[in-house]
Amino acid sequence: MSKKQKQFTDEEKNSIALKAVSGGDDAIKELTEKHNISEEEIRNWIRETGVKPVKEKEEEVSLDASDDFFKSLSYGATFDDLNYKRLVFWSVFGTVIILIFVLSIFLIYDYTNTSTSQLRSEQSRFYNIEEIQQNDQETLNSFGVVDAEAGIYRIPIDSAITDIANE
Repeated sequence: MSKKQKQFTDEEKNSIALKAVSGGDDAIKELTEKHNISEEEIRNWIRETGVKPVKEKEEEVSLDASDDFFKSLSYGATFDDLNYKRLVFWSVFGTVIILIFVLSIFLIYDYTNTSTSQLRSEQSRFYNIEEIQQNDQETLNSFGVVDAEAGIYRIPIDSAITDIANE
């Protein structure tokens, strides 16, 4: 770029600003090289002139409306055409699924509660049976006094069988 810049008229500034706005950054660079001016100066001209990009012509659009549209427009809202069979089906189906789900939760709870209580009672019963059997085994296999005044004593069962067999 040369240090000496050309003086532009207002029409030329408007024209350059319009081309710059319409083309974007690439157009601004081309215009700076073509007219030997800075990008900053072109952007200043765009602000000063208030140039807006030129819009292309908009196409006219026509809409064809049906009778249902006009009826809805006069009514103020669209009419509801509900499919009652489908609505009833999905309502009943959803209700049945929810009931099955709730019933299964109750059954699972009842099964779990019953099985844990049964397991607990079986374990306590077996614990007592094992304890009783262990006490009985100790009683059968040990010496002891049953009634000292009457002279009744307890001897291990093996010793009692041996004594009876010897007599």
